[in-house]
Amino acid sequence: MSLRTRALALTVVAAVGGGLALTASPASASVSQGWFSGSGDPSNDWGDEGTLSASSHARSNATALVQMLLWADGAKEQNGTAFDWSDIDGKYGPNTTYAVKSWQKLYNSRLGARLVVDGKAGPKTLGAADVSLYADGGTVTFQGWKHDVTFKRSGGKYYLKVNNSRGWKLASYSTLNVV
Repeated sequence: MSLRTRALALTVVAAVGGGLALTASPASASVSQGWFSGSGDPSNDWGDEGTLSASSHARSNATALVQMLLWADGAKEQNGTAFDWSDIDGKYGPNTTYAVKSWQKLYNSRLGARLVVDGKAGPKTLGAADVSLYADGGTVTFQGWKHDVTFKRSGGKYYLKVNNSRGWKLASYSTLNVV
């Protein structure tokens, strides 16, 4: 059993057994700040993030961050293939909605999580992803089922890089400039 599988399973057992929500204690509300945030142990950074969907922050770097997680975990697209790196465009359309549903089903089936399969990347879904985050200096890596993705975390803010030649961009809820 991989380290990620054990960590996720322990989180689910603790959440279900303790009658708690699937997320750890949130670091701080960050929608009002305008970006993905976190500090200290990253395993509780994202459980307080805002909901991303086709109608909420649908064109943003925050959406691109979620799409990177979909790619890392091998979520499925509408056509049944894996969510590709080329699908990371920061736009929360039908393909991303479908892939998030696939991702929610993946967590529910593999780990017994109790995520609502609604295609929205809200606090519970993102909080479930928290346990796959680990810090290494100024970076935080999401250890996916298929791939790993590294983010920069500085001053309590998350940054992502979709195109290596463009540098790190703030994981903002209102800006789309990563692609």
